[in-house]
Amino acid sequence: MEFAELQPELQQWIRNAVKSGHHLSVMVDALLKAGYQPGISQAVEQCIVDHGVGLREPDGAPGRSAKAQHPASAPWVTTPGSEKHARFHQFAADGNQIDVGDRQVEVRFAMKRPNIVLFANLLSDSECDALVEMSKPNLQPSRVVNSDRGSFDLRDTRTSSGTHFRRGETPMISAIEARIARLLAVPEARGEPLQILNYQVGAEYRPHYDFFNPEKPGNHGVLCSGGQRIGTLIMYLNDVTSGGATVFPRVGLDVLPQKGAGLFFSYTSDGGALDYQTLHGGSPVVAGEKWIATKWLRMQDYTSGAS
Repeated sequence: MEFAELQPELQQWIRNAVKSGHHLSVMVDALLKAGYQPGISQAVEQCIVDHGVGLREPDGAPGRSAKAQHPASAPWVTTPGSEKHARFHQFAADGNQIDVGDRQVEVRFAMKRPNIVLFANLLSDSECDALVEMSKPNLQPSRVVNSDRGSFDLRDTRTSSGTHFRRGETPMISAIEARIARLLAVPEARGEPLQILNYQVGAEYRPHYDFFNPEKPGNHGVLCSGGQRIGTLIMYLNDVTSGGATVFPRVGLDVLPQKGAGLFFSYTSDGGALDYQTLHGGSPVVAGEKWIATKWLRMQDYTSGAS
């Protein structure tokens, strides 16, 4: 992690700590306790070197060098608004057509901040139909993670039903997952199981974030299985008669479902900053029904229920 990549507020906190005489291990320990990733140590080292201060703590260093102020007053990486200078995982297409090995995927539109990309022709009609039919016998009411207790609860904010398939569970799912990995340049091992969701008339998912707030104790368990989520790929399995758009209220964007299309958005930087511009939801279905397949991607290999 480079010092220049950090948010300006965090850079200033580190500079102030260095000038105050705090040393490397003390500052890194304080930052790790505040929830920053281990790579933050490299950025602190760069700042210390730039100020001409040695990296080793003096013997018997007293007072202020023994304990740095906890960076509660420094920018916590998940504070809304502090993410504007972070470098988030980006999808960057070289052209409008992308060869993913077994097909050509089209880029319909792309935004940089937040990073949102709409693909066409990601799934074939037959793949969409097969995923729907495979899922119908196993649908259960959708749950959400309780960020305080760590339980998986039913809530009226999410009124779909769904099921999931393990990585590589069938040859078709293996082919789709390999296609996603080539398209987004994220290893298959970092993907959560493919989740299929069905929304009947009136069903919705109110605006929410797909990342897990690391400050909440109930999220610690899900963060242990692959770390933070870095991005989401929503694949539309049918054309919805009316309603059911994926909405991003903070940027005024509505994406209408189109069979075979895929909507990708990313929201986590290498340093752990979270992009609060990616607040999103599924608007209520007005007529017909809505089927989607969702693939969430993690920072590290995902292990819980992956195979």
